[in-house]
Amino acid sequence: MARGIDDRLIQPNRPRKSVGAEDTFATDIFDLGAARAELVPLAEKVWTNCEVREISGRTVTLKVKFADFQQITRSRSLPHLVMDADEMIAVSQSMLADLFPIEKGIRLLGVTLSSFGARDSVVIPDQLALF
Repeated sequence: MARGIDDRLIQPNRPRKSVGAEDTFATDIFDLGAARAELVPLAEKVWTNCEVREISGRTVTLKVKFADFQQITRSRSLPHLVMDADEMIAVSQSMLADLFPIEKGIRLLGVTLSSFGARDSVVIPDQLALF
């Protein structure tokens, strides 16, 4: 193994733990409206991928890379499965809005869905949401 030789069998069919999409921009984004608009096609791409697999998840993760290549992630776990692209867009845009105003431009945005469950499963929250 120290020489890079490994005769173990490759197991490429392990369960997927997340589905994500990201995009790097030609010019840095400084405006919240522009950043929110860039999240929409990313979330729709992730959701389309999940629909094909007939899965959904509870955790939405936002990835942001700034012009100086500093990278941050923010996650939000819901008490229920995300049921459509609009909900995923709303959650990711909410996390993005919490970062503004920004001093450095945004170079990359990404959205990931994880904590999978079957869409037909019902998740009963342990505690009622406090508003």
